Amino acid sequence: MWTEFSGSPRESFRLPMTDITTINITEKQLDLLLSGLRYVKSAEKLRVEEPTTDYVRTRTEKLNEIKHLVDTLNSSPRKQSAAQV
Repeated sequence: MWTEFSGSPRESFRLPMTDITTINITEKQLDLLLSGLRYVKSAEKLRVEEPTTDYVRTRTEKLNEIKHLVDTLNSSPRKQSAAQV
């Protein structure tokens, strides 16, 4: 499974998902990230394009990667952050 980071052509790159193993985020940050992934998933599902074989394959791959990422984030242990006073 690969994760693709896109920006300008000079900033785009791909990493194996196994290379990204630890991320320290708060529950609030996780909720925001998962909300963004739901938005991206919905946008991909609602995208209107000619259903060519390549498009269907690419769309299916993207949706599977999103699902895998959501599952990974939901199952990963998270640090409890200290209360800020």
